[in-house]
Amino acid sequence: MNLTPSKSLSENDSSNWSRRSFGVAIASMAIGLPGCKVGPDFSQPSAPQLNANYQQSLENNGIENVPVDSQMSRWWTYFDDPMLQMLIRDASQQNLTIREAYFRIAESRALLGVSKSQYFPQVNSNADSSFKRNSQNNNQVLSQNNESAFWSYSNGFDSSWEIDLWGKIARGVEAASAELLAQHESLNDIRVTLMADVATTYIQIRVLQQRLNIAKQNLELQQQTLYIVQARQEAGIVGQLDQSEAESNVAVTTASIPPLLQELQVALNRLSVLLGRTPGADFVLEDGFGQLPMTVIENVQAGMPAELLSRRPDIRKAYYDVMAANARIGSAVAERLPQLTIRGNISVEARDVSVLYSANSLAHSVGPSLKWNILNFGRLKRNIEARKASHEQSVVRYEAAVLRGVQEVESALVEYVRQKERALELEKVVTATNRSVEISLARYEQNLITFDRVLDAQRSLATAQGNLATARGDILFALVKTYRTLGGGWGEDISN
Repeated sequence: MNLTPSKSLSENDSSNWSRRSFGVAIASMAIGLPGCKVGPDFSQPSAPQLNANYQQSLENNGIENVPVDSQMSRWWTYFDDPMLQMLIRDASQQNLTIREAYFRIAESRALLGVSKSQYFPQVNSNADSSFKRNSQNNNQVLSQNNESAFWSYSNGFDSSWEIDLWGKIARGVEAASAELLAQHESLNDIRVTLMADVATTYIQIRVLQQRLNIAKQNLELQQQTLYIVQARQEAGIVGQLDQSEAESNVAVTTASIPPLLQELQVALNRLSVLLGRTPGADFVLEDGFGQLPMTVIENVQAGMPAELLSRRPDIRKAYYDVMAANARIGSAVAERLPQLTIRGNISVEARDVSVLYSANSLAHSVGPSLKWNILNFGRLKRNIEARKASHEQSVVRYEAAVLRGVQEVESALVEYVRQKERALELEKVVTATNRSVEISLARYEQNLITFDRVLDAQRSLATAQGNLATARGDILFALVKTYRTLGGGWGEDISN
């Protein structure tokens, strides 16, 4: 049949349009499919059975099982210490662990975008230039114009579009979304820990400063006693033994100061790192030297144990980990089912670069591609089993996080209550030993008692005052721990 060029072009166009229509029909059908998401839908993991109230609150020791107020997120303001508030604000802005957590969130957000992008067609551009030589033995019949060696040029676009028939992509997006939320909770958990660490370190610094003050005050008292003993010894009233014991007492107290200075500098260095600063001797906290942030807090609003599920970031993170692990099961199940992909390309191809972009150089193709992993020797089945086991692990971790949270709160409340009781008794001890020092020194000057009684009283006073300073610090440590275990410190922006 002798075909004219125009007729040949018309038939080619008809054939091309048929292929185009088939491709469009396939794409339209794929888009119109309702689709489904295989694998289990997420259901909230069951938490261990919790008591209605905290056990410690039943003893009526200032622990209230009432809803936590909004100020819980800024619990450090309860101490009414401007220096502490400034340090926590600086730490929230400069701490390196916080900054690292922000970048982990940015990474998770980007990975979520990667997962969502799989909903859409993927298009690649390509260009190729190559020299080819055909086999003479393979191409035995060559026309005059059919060269055995030639250059070939091409330029165009390839595209593929995976149709999410079974929810594989949707489950991946679910998992990535849950992982992003988990990273946000990781940041919140770091904030809770950071604020508690800053407060604890600050309180430790104040306790050490107070203990230094106490040591210096006792040293001054003991030096005054030494002057009295020296005067009495020179007057021949007492012997050399009293003076030696007084000098020894002064030396012991003097020797207790360097370790306190060492501990103080270590704590200051630790605080510097929490604030994102380089540790150095120039960082001091002279304002309020030795004064503990001892604002009286009559009642601690602990709330109810069930509130920890929504308030503690570590429990919330464990919850989102369960959600992500559940979605990964669906992705694994979808791998066993047929995968439908629409593939297409459009390009220009020619042996002469001068006609590469002419109409006759145009080439294109479009059509569906079906892939089904039929024989894989149990690999996909085992992958589903592994995802299910991973999900069960995440459920157990969630349950453990709940139990750990309640245990930490109960322990912190017990510590807070008992430390308050201890401090009250130590205050009585300090009052009694102060009176004992005054009485014993007066009686010693009247030759009514030996110097041993004076030494015992002064040593007891130094010990009691040091114990009281430590106990007051322990109350604050326990209070900070209580707020940390309750999940306070992340609910609002504290950068200003």
